[in-house]
Amino acid sequence: MIPFRTQVKFFLENPAAVDMAAFTGVFQRWIQQKALGELLIDVADYRHVFQGPGVVLIGYESDYAIENRNGRLGLLYTRKRQLDPDLPAQLRTSFRLALAACQRLEADSSFRPGLKFRADEIEIRFADRLQLPNRAESFGVVEESLRGALTELYGTRTVQLAPVQGDARQLFTVAVHAEGVSSLADLRQLQPSVET
Repeated sequence: MIPFRTQVKFFLENPAAVDMAAFTGVFQRWIQQKALGELLIDVADYRHVFQGPGVVLIGYESDYAIENRNGRLGLLYTRKRQLDPDLPAQLRTSFRLALAACQRLEADSSFRPGLKFRADEIEIRFADRLQLPNRAESFGVVEESLRGALTELYGTRTVQLAPVQGDARQLFTVAVHAEGVSSLADLRQLQPSVET
């Protein structure tokens, strides 16, 4: 089973200090420079939407958004194309591409103070209400694949998974908490080094 879309969100540590307007220029530069190694198409600014998608970098295979859902600012990566053979591969690809974007943003001098993403907490959403409705039994469908992909991401560290309970109309979401991880540098072995 491969969900229609998989989303991975890494949260910012210092959201109050973030200048949201700066992301528009940064994302436009990524398009011009072909910075992420995939087809990037446009940037949409939704900063006017309360707790909304913020600034979105729209691509063919993926979207990258600085979003503020539930008042928690972070980078939301959305895998839009089913190019992977199975869910574990889709999750690994999503983690790798989300981390590469976070690393690039942390290294970008456009932000003062610099951005810092939390590595000890991730939110994973499944934008496929047909296969994975927001119900308790959906967790059993994805748990093994999630644990496998997260073991590759976090190694031997203790990782806790918990379905996010709430409105059944929302996407099925799993909260991930890992112990002993202080920065993205702890996870960099899964992603290529990025030059800015």
